[in-house]
Amino acid sequence: MRRLNIIFLGFGRMGQAAYASLNEITHSLRQEGIDPSLLAVLEADQTLLRELPARTGAKPVFVDTSAPKPLPLDRLLGCELGLGAGDEFLVYDATPSSWHRDNLVSICGAYPRALYFGEKPLFTDRAGLSALERFGSRVLCDFVDSESAAVRKLIAMVQGGFRIRRLGFWRLNSAGLHKLASPLHRAGVEGGALLDKGIHDFALAAILMQQQAIPPAGWRVEAAADLAFMPRPAESLVPDADGRTDAAGYARIRWLASGGVDSEFHYSWIGVDRFDDLSIRLGHPSLRQLLATCGLQENAWLCRELSPRSSYSSYSPEAQEARIAIVDGDDLHGENGTAHRTRLIINLLTRPGIHPFVFDPVRREFLELPETGSTPLSRVLAFAVRSYVNRQPLSLAPLGAAVIHQAHQACFDIRDHARLNQGLGPEPGDLRAPVDQSQGIVQA
Repeated sequence: MRRLNIIFLGFGRMGQAAYASLNEITHSLRQEGIDPSLLAVLEADQTLLRELPARTGAKPVFVDTSAPKPLPLDRLLGCELGLGAGDEFLVYDATPSSWHRDNLVSICGAYPRALYFGEKPLFTDRAGLSALERFGSRVLCDFVDSESAAVRKLIAMVQGGFRIRRLGFWRLNSAGLHKLASPLHRAGVEGGALLDKGIHDFALAAILMQQQAIPPAGWRVEAAADLAFMPRPAESLVPDADGRTDAAGYARIRWLASGGVDSEFHYSWIGVDRFDDLSIRLGHPSLRQLLATCGLQENAWLCRELSPRSSYSSYSPEAQEARIAIVDGDDLHGENGTAHRTRLIINLLTRPGIHPFVFDPVRREFLELPETGSTPLSRVLAFAVRSYVNRQPLSLAPLGAAVIHQAHQACFDIRDHARLNQGLGPEPGDLRAPVDQSQGIVQA
């Protein structure tokens, strides 16, 4: 039995989800001769830290993030866990995004046999790409939707001859509104909607184009716009060069090879309803209208949940979330061997009562999906463990350096394009105080 030590950096929402996934895959991995063992959890919350031994059996390691000069991560692992340069282990990084680059460099630089597996985004600026170029063979990113049953179905169709001609993505939630209602809550959001939400779909587009043998560098940004911004917190450091964090946006990318594939991306921290209002002002169809014309009811793909009233505000936004892809392509297995145009509606969201699907709106039927038996996060974690233990090359994997580089570079290109070319639609708005939030987006 091959034992693999695993270390979690952080045990907040994503760390706890990863721990549940680790428990889910442990039995099947042991049947394959792999024994994944959670060696330690590094955490800054001392209350949470005290609960860790009973909850996980792992060694809790306190990280003093308030210290003037915190101990470097590689030295902390050496001092607290006795790790040396020759040790093999996997690190899952569930810390805030702004810490990822330093964590990656610290771990990969000091421990040449370690694997770094990070929660997206790995980098919040272009400087991070140099770290990926240096350590990319030992870096993975948890693009969990790559293991969605609906995406696996689409990939199987592409491998069987389906040819993608156009992609449209909508990844919308109301995290920004909740952040305003509960600004001090730990489970808030960091950075902007582009890097938090859009990056998932850039990765999916890169994976699909890879399946279609389109070169990684063969694309360009044709349009991009920031549609709404979070207000700048007076007490915090400026998050971006212009002091604003995007809360909603739109972009269009054209993949240049194989006749050209247009991809549109819509991403939101302002919910579905508010984003649809902005889309209509831009002259685009709202997502709700688009899917209604295809015969899909909202309760099949749109999650609406009432949120408890925040202790910080009398305003409590409804939680809204949707993850939709619309794929137009040519089915090469038509009658008489001729291709015929096909549109597929893909739902990537899993919530109570909402399940992934691939829907053919012409035939009004849901295509059969492959059996999975586990969550997407469990499958990407199992992929990371198996790949590492079995010494499989990682750079060209769906979670590996090539896709990581494309997805992050697309984000940075889109962010730059949006700042230089504002004016695609209405002037961007700011999310204001709770009174204004209840009325929607305030125009600048």
